[in-house]
Amino acid sequence: MSANPQLVREMLNRDLHAAQRLQALLSEERELLQTRNHEALAALISEKNEHLALLEGHAKERAALLQALQVDDNAASWQEFLASDDALRELIPLWQQLQSEVSQCNELNNLNGKLVARSQQTLKRLLDLMRGKTQSAGLYDSSGSATNSASSNTLTRA
Repeated sequence: MSANPQLVREMLNRDLHAAQRLQALLSEERELLQTRNHEALAALISEKNEHLALLEGHAKERAALLQALQVDDNAASWQEFLASDDALRELIPLWQQLQSEVSQCNELNNLNGKLVARSQQTLKRLLDLMRGKTQSAGLYDSSGSATNSASSNTLTRA
């Protein structure tokens, strides 16, 4: 199995650059989520989606290359593919760096997802309180007595 080493190097460098930019965008997204800067977040999400689409397209190109060489398309196959040719062997560190960057992107994305979920949960609780739906005994009624049921008190009665 043989492939143009320069082409493979260009593919990996392209992916590495896109993954590093995605990682920077995910870090910026985390900051915007923490500060609740929703206006800037909308623009950033658009750019993030562009980089995700770019990486997906590059992954399809890599898969097509391996398929043309009749090799399975997975991380282990890529490692074996690069190790199988002296001209490609020097690209193994580049491949490993790409794998590391993608892994870091996944971790950052998971952290951002947790921030979004926490914000949604907080917003839901606030909306429930505004609607008069309580879930725990931490509120007081209009007479100052603690309530211990999921009673319905609107803001105008509370």
